[in-house]
Amino acid sequence: MRKIDKYIFLISLPAIAYILIFTIYPIVSNFILSLYTQDPLGRLIYTGLENYFWFKKDPYLSRIIVNTLLYMFATPIIDIIFAIPLAVALKRVGSKWLFLIMLPAFIPPVTAASMWYLMINPFFGVAYYLTKTNLASSIWTVVLIDVWRSLPMATLIIYSGLVSIPKEIQHAASSDGLAGAKRFFMIDLPLISPQILTAFVLMMITGLFTFDPIYIGTSQAGPRILDNLAYYAFDQFYSGVPGYAAAIIVLMSLLSTALAIIYIKTLGSQKFMRLSVPDFIPNSEAPLWLHKLIVAIYLAFFLIPMYWIINIALKTPIELISIPPLLYPRSVTFANFDLMFTQGLPYIITTLAVASINTLITLFLVSPLAYSMASHKFGGSKLLIYILYLNATPTLIYIIPIFAFLKILGIINTWWALILTYPIMTIPITTWIMYNYYLKFPKQIEEAAQMDGMNRLKVFYKMVLPLSRSGLSVAAIYAFLYSWGALIFPLAFTYSPYDLSKPLSFSGAQTFSIFIGLLMSPVSMSYGGVAAAGVISSIPSLVLLYFGRNNLEKIWGTSGGKI
Repeated sequence: MRKIDKYIFLISLPAIAYILIFTIYPIVSNFILSLYTQDPLGRLIYTGLENYFWFKKDPYLSRIIVNTLLYMFATPIIDIIFAIPLAVALKRVGSKWLFLIMLPAFIPPVTAASMWYLMINPFFGVAYYLTKTNLASSIWTVVLIDVWRSLPMATLIIYSGLVSIPKEIQHAASSDGLAGAKRFFMIDLPLISPQILTAFVLMMITGLFTFDPIYIGTSQAGPRILDNLAYYAFDQFYSGVPGYAAAIIVLMSLLSTALAIIYIKTLGSQKFMRLSVPDFIPNSEAPLWLHKLIVAIYLAFFLIPMYWIINIALKTPIELISIPPLLYPRSVTFANFDLMFTQGLPYIITTLAVASINTLITLFLVSPLAYSMASHKFGGSKLLIYILYLNATPTLIYIIPIFAFLKILGIINTWWALILTYPIMTIPITTWIMYNYYLKFPKQIEEAAQMDGMNRLKVFYKMVLPLSRSGLSVAAIYAFLYSWGALIFPLAFTYSPYDLSKPLSFSGAQTFSIFIGLLMSPVSMSYGGVAAAGVISSIPSLVLLYFGRNNLEKIWGTSGGKI
């Protein structure tokens, strides 16, 4: 290995070591664990393929598979159908509305689920009052919540494809007399077909591993009604059946791997579909007011649940149960917020601290790795593909092996458990962001620094890193938001809130997402409290999204890396 390569390897080593330990080990361990069962004393006993044979005997599995397939296919189909017209309208009216449209995608998933279940609540929900139907036990409610959160991201991907169409092509289409819908179907749609397919596959992965809406909805609908394979696997793990849970996760890993392969291929695809356009398609531009109306309808869909949760949070207990539901509070009260800040303080401290620490750790690990990959082809296409594979692999598949690892270390239910494992969630997406950023980073800076006698290690830390603020800020936003809204790892690795009486012990590590889930329990249901907690959990996300609003297209722009 040449000297120049040693420095690149050195700055990339921490991230590579972490990735190898915390991703490959669990993937392999799941299959091994699926061959065992746990006896009443907690000992693992080898059973061969018995856990897989139980698939045929499990009385719940057929229903759960049907639910899984519905979430997996209904969500992306609905997303694409509605994302395309919204992306077209956005291109016409301008990207100034993109910030508002992206709000649902950045709100913690647990909070998003709570918003909708408060709206359909049979006691005071406005949706229940209008429809006279209890939608809490409907699997389509889970699909609706998934679509509400994923439609903005699907729109962003397709919109990024639309705005990246070369102007020469647009001018040529205009010269040929093509306009409006006919130009879209003949020119634009074929060119953005890779982005449409990418969005579809990514939303399929989202639907396959739906978790948070089921976690919240189960407390309203009852067990097994809304379950998919992801939630069922977690429930089996939580119930002390790790072998069967591992078998389900192995099955899901195979599905997610197949989808990840398709996702990677579509992300780097340059193949465009061709369509025959019927003669009745109009060859004229739709009026601007129509595009504005389309955006306004979508904004109403995105913002009404957010308004409703704020409305509930500010109501008095009497106003909460009024029939018909009050559309705005007559007597504004902040008592719910005071109560949530008091009761939720241990959860807020843990969430804020762990999310902040993880953001710093993620940037420390990711920035040199992404720089080495983009500027010096470190790892080649294989490493890039593996990063993209991890980006399309949900964190659920890691919980069982990592739980055993953390138990050996003796750090279950501590901040250290979350700090050690959270980078699994954030490294893939932030590496992809920074990789695309460094592809466009001026190489003259590095060359000039090397001429002054700096080695590559000094070049990166003294020259490149200080000039990477815009890329690092985007990566930091994503890392913090993923950490702030995390649910599966805290559920798996913690069981009590932070012990404020012994702050330096860092014991107790339940997060604010868990706190919201506990508030949604029928036993301790506090409607105003749930709403106030949801508003509180949304604040950091919305603040960060506001500051990063001008960089929303960083990871989906066409300037991204080739695979």
